Parts: sequence; C-alpha cells; structure tokens
Amino acid sequence: MLSRNSRMMTAPIRCAGIRQEISIQRPIEARMDPEEDQLFEVARRQLLLARGFDLSGYSRSFVLRAIKKRIARTKSRDFPAYTSLLRRDDAEVGELVSALSINVTDFFRDKGAFEAFSAKVIRPMLVAKNTPIGGIIRIWSAGCATGQEPYTLAICLEEAVRCIEGENRTIASVLGTDISQPAIDAARKGVYSLEQVKGVPERFLREYFAKTDEGYEVSEALRRRVRFSRNNLLSSPVSTHFDAVVCRNVVIYFARPMHDRVLMTLHGSLRVGGYLMIGRTETLMGLPRDMFESVDADNRIYRKIA
Repeated sequence: MLSRNSRMMTAPIRCAGIRQEISIQRPIEARMDPEEDQLFEVARRQLLLARGFDLSGYSRSFVLRAIKKRIARTKSRDFPAYTSLLRRDDAEVGELVSALSINVTDFFRDKGAFEAFSAKVIRPMLVAKNTPIGGIIRIWSAGCATGQEPYTLAICLEEAVRCIEGENRTIASVLGTDISQPAIDAARKGVYSLEQVKGVPERFLREYFAKTDEGYEVSEALRRRVRFSRNNLLSSPVSTHFDAVVCRNVVIYFARPMHDRVLMTLHGSLRVGGYLMIGRTETLMGLPRDMFESVDADNRIYRKIA
C-alpha cells in the first residue's frame, strides 16, 4: 500500500494506451468416473488437512486437469500412485496447491481493459478526491499471482496523475493478494524476466523498471505504491471500503455457489459507489448482478449500488 507520505508526480505528459491481448477458455464441467471422483476426494481431504486449502468450491474439471498435470510431472504411474504420493509427501501437496492457484498473469493483460479502467475509474476518482486537504484511493488486486497486475495498476495511477493539471494531493495505494505464498514472495521481490515484461511499453520499462541480470526490477518508487498479502478469496475479505477491486480471470475457476460467494465477498469489500472489474470472459449472475450497475460492459467494469 502506498505510504501516506508519498507524493505523486505531476508533470503533464501524454497518456499511454494498452497494447496487449490474451484469451482464456472457460472450464467446462465434465462427469468424472469413480476413479477420478476418488482421486478428487483424496486430494481435497489432503489439501484441507495439510494446508487448509478447500477444493470444495472449485470446478472439478479444473482441479482434475491440474492433478493430471502433476501426475505427469511426478511420473506417477496411475491415480492410486499419485494419491499415495500426496499422502506421504508434503512437498507435493505444496506443488499441487501452487498448480491450483492459477498463477498466470501478465503486465497490462487484455487489450483495452486497463486503458478503460484508467479512463472510467482511476481518473474520475483522482479528480473527485483532489481536494485541498487531499483524498485517499484504495485499490485491491485480488488473486494477483506474481504481482504483475498490482504493479500495472500502480503504473496506471502514476500515468493518470500526470494527465491531471496542477498538484494532486490524493494518496493512492494498491493491495495485491493471492492464496499462494510463493507467488506473493515473487511479487514482493518485483523482478521479472524479459519474457514476463514483453507486454510493457518501452517508455514504461524506462520509467518504472531497472534493468538487471535477471531481466527487469520494479522501481523503488513504484514498489512503494503497492503492498502484498496472502489471502484466500473463499474465506473472507482482507479489508473493507476499497474504492475499486480488480479480480480478473479468477472466479471462472469456481463452481457456481463459490462463484457467487466470492463475488459477494468482493462486493462487501467495496464502499458504496466503488468499482469492480472482472475478466472479459466472466459475468455477474444471480444476487451479485443485482448489486452492481454496469459502467463498461465490454471491459466488465461495474459500480456498487447497494
């Protein structure tokens, strides 16, 4: 989270656009045979016992695909051999948890989404809270994986401030959370390979990163704007009264009851009038749909109304 003593830069420059696209497929539930069902139940019990990680709310087809990948990676000969490995090897339990944590992310992921978020959420909030005594903006990046999304949001904040004339006293912060501790540790380190920063515009690389032997490291100034914490979206919100929550390409991996539960958790974390952005392949259904109004349907940006 941004320190209250930090000051944003105010030099006017042209606002940059976003130039990256991704695609992600929605998992489809499939009927499992008895052996697959037994494998799922063993994995569920073992992860709950060893890590407090409850698979009950996850799409079974998604979990089974992840398990099959771990079976291949560990060279287990069949399902029973892998369940035996899970029972005796705590390190493999950790590997499976990481595989299920959906740590797939990029800087400026999805063409136009962050540009729309900057124009329709960040800039209006900065203008509204730009008072003589200053204001506070809090953004939560939920399910942030290895940190690219929170740092992207921090860059968007910096760029938006530069587009506003005069001094802006608003204090802005980004909180990034993920269920995976290794992912959070990597996010705090803030070092990314050349492949990982391929979606970052060249100017942003020069201004917000430093070249290292490993690739690029997030600048200290940008790092001060973001803090990270481990959090399980299926348990409870990390805080309340956020001005905006970004949770993209996460809830599609949950079964319907948990899908709605997570969205209600995100709803509860927002102040009235706060904004939610989810992934382009995701939709609001049921009760959550009635508690938000659409701001940008194409980019899945909503405003809390109740």
